[in-house]
Amino acid sequence: MGMEGHKTLSGSKGYHRSVLLKEVLGALNIRDAWYLDCTLGDGGHTIEIIKRGGKVVGIDVDPQALGRVRKRFGIEEIDRNKWKLIVGNFRDLKKLILKQTDLKDQKFAGAKSYLAGAIFDLGVSSLQLETPSRGFSFSKIGPLDMRMDPTLEVRALDLINAGGRKQLYELFKNLGEEKYSKRLADHMVSARQVGVKIETTKDLADLVEQVVRKHGRLHPATKIFQALRIAVNDELNALKEGLDQVISLIDKNGHIIVISFHSLEDRIVKETFRAWSAQGWGQILTKKPIVPTLEEININPRARSAKMRVFERS
Repeated sequence: MGMEGHKTLSGSKGYHRSVLLKEVLGALNIRDAWYLDCTLGDGGHTIEIIKRGGKVVGIDVDPQALGRVRKRFGIEEIDRNKWKLIVGNFRDLKKLILKQTDLKDQKFAGAKSYLAGAIFDLGVSSLQLETPSRGFSFSKIGPLDMRMDPTLEVRALDLINAGGRKQLYELFKNLGEEKYSKRLADHMVSARQVGVKIETTKDLADLVEQVVRKHGRLHPATKIFQALRIAVNDELNALKEGLDQVISLIDKNGHIIVISFHSLEDRIVKETFRAWSAQGWGQILTKKPIVPTLEEININPRARSAKMRVFERS
């Protein structure tokens, strides 16, 4: 998502620190209460919230992420009573929280919410990008997979090889906002018809490069990989559903923070916050999105497209 949607930068001990971490922690106004990290990733937000006196329910659709965070918390001796990790998609927030008996005992469910804030840090994690077998990055040779949840049935490979010209054109145009969508769709279908295999990240990147020349910093395949990843994981619908549920889980004066990495996500967040405000559910604290400083972008170019919006519950 931010054009490959990388949301983290290298930190100490081989782990990663989240983009806009300082801004997120400031906006959450952390106290001794429970917070919700809807995109746990490498645990960057969660661990810092705990260090500042909060407690966290962390959710991630990728079981590898949860395993890695559990190991990290063990090494860093993070108080076991201050975190709860759940594997699942944040589009199922309420169901995931309600099925946890110990969370129900702590009164997370019901008419009144007991969560002091929530963070969505959208996009694919650096760990996922750097693992060739996951197929997220054109810079790593691996199978065209792109599933954040490994139990999903459809891979990027299936979309590329089953889609007709019209389907691929609409996919690239609507989810990738790719200028050359029609030309690329035509080229890929024609390549398939003469027996060209499109099975790996390199296969796809090479085909794109035959049609689109590089301009500036972005690789020509950036938007195509973005479109496929969004489609495989149904990311835009998941975001809408997650936001629809999180609003009722946050206490008065609690903050909902969303960091997005491309215009499609940011538009959903902006429109959702406006709708909440119109219904009297709280106020938008960011008239314009917060973006990374030049210093952060210089350290981590992947942060350049991040946009952070904050909503306060009333």
